[in-house]
Formats: sequence, structure tokens, C-alpha cells
Amino acid sequence: MALDFSQYTCEYCGATCTQVLFACFLCDKKECVDKAREDRGGPGGHMKRKAQGQSIDPADIIREDMIKESSDKN
Repeated sequence: MALDFSQYTCEYCGATCTQVLFACFLCDKKECVDKAREDRGGPGGHMKRKAQGQSIDPADIIREDMIKESSDKN
């Protein structure tokens, strides 16, 4: 069963999705692809995290980001 990208929107700009890269639904805009690459940690970013002993579970990553953001505010 094929995935119909037109049913999804780009996670960065909201345009119609045309591809899935870096575990994100994306449009064709270079800025969106670059942002997804950066957010993911570049090619192999999840494996870099794993090699550093960090979790690659998305829920853990979100939790870590929330903790970092709250500590940056203080």
C-alpha cells in the first residue's frame, strides 16, 4: 500500500507534502529540507545520538528539548 503524500502537509511550512526525508513529511522547498536535516542532526544524526549513549526514542528527545528550553529560560 503506497503512502499518498498529498494527504499530509510539510511539517515546517504547511505546504502539501511531496516527500519524506529525515523522518519528516516535507515539501520541495530547500529551506524546509535543510531545517529537517538540521533538526535531525544531519545524515545519520540518530546514530550519532546512539553512539553518544543518548536515546533515539522521539519521546525522550522531545523531553530532553523541553528540559533544555526550560533551563535556558532560567
